[in-house]
Amino acid sequence: MAGAIRPEPVTRLLRLVLTNFRNYERLTWEPAGTPVVITGDNGSGKTNLLEALSLLAPGRGLRGARNADLRRHSSETDRADSGWGVTARFSDDRGAFDVATGMEAEQEGARKFLLNGTTLRARTAIADYLSAVWITPQMDRLFGESASGRRRFLDRLVVAMAPHHARELAACERATAQRNRVLATQSTDPAWLSGIEDAMARHGVATIAARQDLVARLNAAGADPTGAFPSAQLSLICPVAERLKTEPALAVEDWLRARLRAARDKDRLRGHATLGAHRTDFALRDLQTGRFAAEASTGQQKALLIGVILAHARLMGSLGTTAPMLLLDEPLVHLDVIRRAALMNTLLDFRTPVLMTGTDPEPFAPLRDNALFVRLHNGILGSDGEGQEITRPA
Repeated sequence: MAGAIRPEPVTRLLRLVLTNFRNYERLTWEPAGTPVVITGDNGSGKTNLLEALSLLAPGRGLRGARNADLRRHSSETDRADSGWGVTARFSDDRGAFDVATGMEAEQEGARKFLLNGTTLRARTAIADYLSAVWITPQMDRLFGESASGRRRFLDRLVVAMAPHHARELAACERATAQRNRVLATQSTDPAWLSGIEDAMARHGVATIAARQDLVARLNAAGADPTGAFPSAQLSLICPVAERLKTEPALAVEDWLRARLRAARDKDRLRGHATLGAHRTDFALRDLQTGRFAAEASTGQQKALLIGVILAHARLMGSLGTTAPMLLLDEPLVHLDVIRRAALMNTLLDFRTPVLMTGTDPEPFAPLRDNALFVRLHNGILGSDGEGQEITRPA
């Protein structure tokens, strides 16, 4: 790939500042370009760096962690009331813009979001400027574990394309949890339960419809242009989604309300609602072989997931929405040599920030002439191999 002609990035990461975040007391980094390969020993903070960037986009970030768990812990300076912050400057065809998130000392609850220094009432406003998708090693087990992880993966892709999905999803989760609590108290107030179930139906159908729309778009996006990653077909496993294929949304809402009302006694005994958006699952199938991801090897599953992520990024670019940052934590693990090379070559064409991590720079050697290589050690980013510090002091 040496000497390849690369398109100019549309969105650039100009500066990143971390304060009391995870293992970073203070980090100021001004990357010279993209893609970036970040290497370092386990525990050096590579994933934390990607997580910090993921928190700037709508959603709960790469790990889905609690806000209070994101502050730095130190045996010498550990303070329960210390705040944390992530600030970044980007530029695109509109010029430079600053995005920040964090919690102030002694703040509880939701974290703050700022755009160009102004606090946002709705974090979804950031989506007009920034979005992100990612792959982590934990996702290698996506099809061997519970449906909840697969739902979170799918919902992250939906939020990146349709930020309002986060509000519908949160409202649906609140209503579902409230109904569970009411049923647990043996309450028989039908009006109260009906109001909660109405919210579950309205927000739940909207949530499932957004998932269904994304699945249809991804399935129509076509095969990987390089042919290196398998063409995948996604399918929702959800009775509500099945009805949405043939009935209008309002009719499906009425059906779901009726089903929830009829299932009150059964749900009270089970301790949770047995129908709704929180029960959705999805399957992923290799179109060429017909094999489902759940039956495939770890390497095949990883290839299918990367294919979906790349298709999603291409789709967002084609729709004129904000193309996402790609945050790829250990992306080469479980891939064969051919797919490793294909992935690295494909990433050179992305015109948004692309950050990859690994313990060893050698597998990324084909990118040497076209990527920025840095190494993490004790919270300091340096030029790999040279040891030259490229982070500036606070």
